[in-house]
Amino acid sequence: MPDLNILYLDNNGFFASQVKMQLEWKGYRVTLKKCEQAFLTQIRYQSYDLLIIDFLTPKSNAFSLLGCLKEQYSIFLPTIIVSAETDYRLVSKAIQLGCMDYVQKDSLVKNFVDQLSFSIYQKIDKLQASTTQVKKQQFSPEHLTKKIPNNTVNWEYFLLKDVVQWVFPQNSIKSTLSYDEFTSKIHLEDLARVKTQNNICLFSQEPVEYDFRYLSDVNRVTTYHAQIKAEMDSYGVVKRLYGYLQILSTQVLSDQNLRLKLSFLDNTADAVFIADAEKRIISINNAFTTISGYSEQESLKKRTDIINPPLFNNEFFNQVADKLKNNNFWQGEVLIRHRDGHTIPVWQSIYILKDAAGNISQSISVLRDISEQKAYEELIQFQANYDALTQLPNRTLFLDRLTNAVKLTKRNDSRLALMLLDLNKFKWINDTLGHHAGDILLQETANKLKAAVRNSDTVARLGGDEFSIIVPELEKTTDVELIARKIFKEFKQPIIIDQQEVFISGSIGITIFPDDGTDIDTLQKNADSAMYMAKNKGRNSYYYYTRALQHETEKRLKLIDDMRSAMKNQEFSLHYQPIIDVMTHKVASAETLLRWNHPQLGYIPLNDFIPVAEDSGLIREIGNWVIDKVAGNIQRWTALGLPPLQISLNQSVAEYSLSECHVEWLDILKKKQTPPGSITFEISEKVFIKEKNNYLNSIEQLKQQGIQISLDSFGTGYSSLSFLKKFPVDVIKIDRSFIHSMTDDSTNAIFVEMIIILANKLGIKVIATGVENQKQLAFLNNQCRYAQGYYFSKPLPLNEFENFVKVKNQA
Repeated sequence: MPDLNILYLDNNGFFASQVKMQLEWKGYRVTLKKCEQAFLTQIRYQSYDLLIIDFLTPKSNAFSLLGCLKEQYSIFLPTIIVSAETDYRLVSKAIQLGCMDYVQKDSLVKNFVDQLSFSIYQKIDKLQASTTQVKKQQFSPEHLTKKIPNNTVNWEYFLLKDVVQWVFPQNSIKSTLSYDEFTSKIHLEDLARVKTQNNICLFSQEPVEYDFRYLSDVNRVTTYHAQIKAEMDSYGVVKRLYGYLQILSTQVLSDQNLRLKLSFLDNTADAVFIADAEKRIISINNAFTTISGYSEQESLKKRTDIINPPLFNNEFFNQVADKLKNNNFWQGEVLIRHRDGHTIPVWQSIYILKDAAGNISQSISVLRDISEQKAYEELIQFQANYDALTQLPNRTLFLDRLTNAVKLTKRNDSRLALMLLDLNKFKWINDTLGHHAGDILLQETANKLKAAVRNSDTVARLGGDEFSIIVPELEKTTDVELIARKIFKEFKQPIIIDQQEVFISGSIGITIFPDDGTDIDTLQKNADSAMYMAKNKGRNSYYYYTRALQHETEKRLKLIDDMRSAMKNQEFSLHYQPIIDVMTHKVASAETLLRWNHPQLGYIPLNDFIPVAEDSGLIREIGNWVIDKVAGNIQRWTALGLPPLQISLNQSVAEYSLSECHVEWLDILKKKQTPPGSITFEISEKVFIKEKNNYLNSIEQLKQQGIQISLDSFGTGYSSLSFLKKFPVDVIKIDRSFIHSMTDDSTNAIFVEMIIILANKLGIKVIATGVENQKQLAFLNNQCRYAQGYYFSKPLPLNEFENFVKVKNQA
């Protein structure tokens, strides 16, 4: 078989990929393209032997594409047009353009590939014919003009009518039948040759000749030698194939069963059974027993309905019987019942024999077991459209259903909601309890979502811990809130994983079609933006997309771009706020504070850009810059002769998202030759109680190298006094709200006093923050040794801080 290089254009992704795979199994090299532009680009830079083009190309049609190839690129290669429908006007046009074949698509991939194989075989045959001069000498157009032998039959095939006519010169008897009926009586071993040679004549207009065996209705097999050529109309379109069939031999069969068995070999893997006029089985082959489970003894004289499935469709098979009366042949996919009761999908071909009166005398059925093929196709179809873990539609099927839902919503002039759900703490569960637990969580989430929605809604898993829900036919836009509430109600029920109770929580973004957007991409972006806002509201929250939200989203994206520019253009700077030892009145340490001086907007508050930096991932780059800058300044102060200072850096939880973050930070200090003992990392309690265990691992690694850990804003969150015993904290900073109120609120004063006493006993340093006057300081003077606030100094730029330390520590 020649090594054919085929270029195939079809935008039906799943179907086309299956065709490509099966053609490649047959030894061809196939390149698949889904759009005209990619197809045209490919053909300009790669040599191909054959083109296969789906008639309905994405933008126009195959004929327009072929015209483009011919006019713009002067290219016209052997081409097969494929189409879901048979339209003889299109067939004629294909022939007129010089295409070598026009093949109708079959929903069963294997059947379609078999039809393509016939046509590709034709291409191979033409290539061999063009390179073998001997074949040209054996047959030429003039050959058909030679004297016709007496034992011949005039044969014609009318293309537009799709009928074949036989005319016997001796008695002028004319017989008319369909082309399918004609080919159904050709011996199976000769069928491919007949179809291939006729197609060569049809599409190339070159005369052909061939031998074949034909099963007639008069109990005989005749071997013919065919000499066929094409007749064209004034436009160059083939009207008919015609020629002569010379009778080479005739064999009269004494046994009708033998006659039928000539068409189907006894050793075939396909099941074969022959039935009489009363539908009683009179003969089977070995494969029938293998496929059906019935032995020859159990089958003979039994009615054919022994293999009918429980839900036998009588109406369907009545239609089959009508077709058999008219055409003598039928084939299609059906179910049969195995002896043990289970059903088997088969491809059944039925041939019938008629007696002199035209009544059915016998029938032969061929059953090909297609169980593996069906299972494989279903598996491929499932994998292409469904998530294997949750059994929910995947992104591909989701987009298809969303597209259809949008079309239906437009037609009905109604509304549709798109919901995007992102789980909280999924990574924490995955890392803490293992991937097995994560899989269970996703499966249970899928079950809870399906329980909360309507039958008409679509729940899909888009990937990771992200789910989407299509809610069509909304009476009012607020109806979708009912589904959101049901989802969160389902989430309140715990999931038991490895004997532990685990609770799901999530954030939902909601967008409405057509209010918020009229195309798929816009809806998805809107849902994502709304979901982001829901996350800011806290666990189990939902948020509707609005135009104001769009403005916020655009503002956020601009801010991200500005932060990237700020890193590049050195717009960030560090200020330092002194921390005072109230016993010596000297600077004991300092807190580093990030400042951003925007070239147009001026100074931007931390709260305006740090949350965005955390969500976008820029916080890692910014945080590393801060550590590097602080380490460089510590070197500078040593060179200036300033006393050693403990410098603290504020860190967000997001900076710990990289499991080996401590390695990165320690490496920065090492390169700057900065002792880790001079650094304190200020973190929030969220690192300990809301995030994953490997955060604690990073903290332990940092502490082992000498870095101290400070707990910021103690008392304002979930932390308690017992918290100090449980987690590795070196310093706590009492929140300014307690310091400000303790002079007027005795309860807060007692609380501050208890914190200081317990921390001192545990060997934990305490820093009072936000000290702004002498009265506040007096409340702390006897117990809390370190204080920070505007009473001592505001945050200072580098040079001013250095001067402050020189003055304060020399006094």
